[in-house]
Amino acid sequence: MNKTASHGALYGGAPPPGITAEPVIINCCLSGNVPTKATSPYLPVSVEEIVADALAVLESGASMLHIHARATDGSPAWQPEIYGRIFEGIRRHQPEAILVATTSGRQHASLEKRSAVLSLDGLAKPDMASLTLGSLNFPDQPSVNSPETIQALCQLMRERGITPELEVFDSGMLNYAFYLQRKGFLPQTCYVNLLLGSLGTGSGRVLDLASLVREIPGDWIWAGAGIGRYQLAMNSAALLMGGQVRVGLEDNPCYDYVECEAATNQGLVERIVRLARLLGRPIATCSETRQQLRLNDPGNWAATQVVIRKIRVDDLESALAILAKWNMAPIQASQAIPQPERDHLETENTFVAILRGRVVGVASWLQIDTARAETASLAVDREVIGCGIGYKLQEARLADMRSQGIRQVRTEADRPEVIRWYVAKFGYRITGTNPKKHAFGLAGRDHWTVLELELP
Repeated sequence: MNKTASHGALYGGAPPPGITAEPVIINCCLSGNVPTKATSPYLPVSVEEIVADALAVLESGASMLHIHARATDGSPAWQPEIYGRIFEGIRRHQPEAILVATTSGRQHASLEKRSAVLSLDGLAKPDMASLTLGSLNFPDQPSVNSPETIQALCQLMRERGITPELEVFDSGMLNYAFYLQRKGFLPQTCYVNLLLGSLGTGSGRVLDLASLVREIPGDWIWAGAGIGRYQLAMNSAALLMGGQVRVGLEDNPCYDYVECEAATNQGLVERIVRLARLLGRPIATCSETRQQLRLNDPGNWAATQVVIRKIRVDDLESALAILAKWNMAPIQASQAIPQPERDHLETENTFVAILRGRVVGVASWLQIDTARAETASLAVDREVIGCGIGYKLQEARLADMRSQGIRQVRTEADRPEVIRWYVAKFGYRITGTNPKKHAFGLAGRDHWTVLELELP
């Protein structure tokens, strides 16, 4: 008797996975910078209104709150003391709620004002802060986010232990997030809002959401958000696709775009709760959300931070393996090669780069006399090229040489891109060439380019 299910030929004997049963995180963006009471009559504006609305949506099922503060005249505010009153007001009643401060530059462009909220402490300290990953045009104004500003905000968040809430409006911004993580500006597990449907950004089709979701790493957490009439569609698609949900009056003033019924934050959250339960997805509690986002886990940030230190005995095998992949490992003299390019590592002058507990780079230098030195091979694991690890290794060995009185450095390189790197990044000058003693380094290149650098 054939016990194979009738769909076995199509699915290999097992049906495809259905909708996940993982708890869904509901992130409610209460007010934003742009909406007003005139366009959204239930918009919370004062500190007291924002706190009351926050407590209502938390009670209804939200666990994250994306918060913009307003001044007494209703205009967007950047002052940390206003945010402090809001955060403390919420935490007195809901201490586990995840509070997200905006660092938006739409109204207040300077880094000083955008980052001021990150200085709050105690009950007023935000758990997370928004980080828009590129410049874009909204229907009525631009939002300018230069690379320098984005990276400065990242550094401040890292220093303060505040997790970024990544804001992605198109695939280019998502790509920039990957770049920032490679450079150590972001933690290992990231949370990202995929915001679609605004004029000037990615459109609000399920196809557009799916194309972004397919690029997101498995250990990241993403939420689907739609602007205006696209909110419900993007929220629903996110629930079906196993994602989280961002909802709220910042993005959408209407509960029903056919009838133009004015929405409330609580009503929007309650609708998502009903949909999630119909689809078999429970609602994440504040505690579950904290755990999923790794908010209390210092290892989340540490996992992407490169440590540069002197080599140890137990690092040697890994360091030599990296050098070997680039054909730069030291070899012993032999009859065929009586004078090898490198026959050992000067361990007292060798540095390694450590990422996630393993050696990913190595660089060393050799002393010629009291004032002169030569840099030996610098190599980085191919998996992490582009993360700035080579730059950090070079800085470490230059600093080490300076501390020991070295004033002139000689370097030999054979790869054109590396030669340009030494010249452009560190100010080396090319002084000549030198024939190779044997096949070493770049295959097919029979000479070294000699570079020299004066250390201040």
